[in-house]
Amino acid sequence: MSIYTLPKEIEQALERYYSCFDEDTGEMIVEDEVFEKIQAELFELQNKKEELLEWYLKDRLNKKAENEWIQMEIQRLQDRVARNNKKIERVEKIVDYQFREDYTKPIALWNFTIAYRKSKSTIIEDENIIDFKYKKEKVSIRIDKTAIKKAIESGEQVEWARISENMNLTIK
Repeated sequence: MSIYTLPKEIEQALERYYSCFDEDTGEMIVEDEVFEKIQAELFELQNKKEELLEWYLKDRLNKKAENEWIQMEIQRLQDRVARNNKKIERVEKIVDYQFREDYTKPIALWNFTIAYRKSKSTIIEDENIIDFKYKKEKVSIRIDKTAIKKAIESGEQVEWARISENMNLTIK
């Protein structure tokens, strides 16, 4: 899915550049010489610096639009799975209703065997009055980076952490 059409020369150069990196990890997967050659190709296109920047931004928008489309497709498929699961549940209830009266012996039909098996489960009537010996404690520890940052900024000596100043790109 593309909103903007990039010139073939730029599109191919960008694809060659993207192919230098593993899609999952972002690690470079080509030899240094190959990467340098591809970078040089992009550098040659820098003569059209503003156009190239515009093409990069258009490519970025194309990727964002594709991601949006993929998310919609994922949602559509998840909805389909949910509908199928409800249909499966209804079929199982119908089979249960039809078979329950004669559950003492299994029934074999085509590739299926219908049978019941006994099982036991614990039903908790009131969680508030359960003795502590029947409870498990779950502890979660998280690092409070905001508190650490405040401590460092206030002059506290912390050798196991530091503040990093970053330049974050914003595109609107």
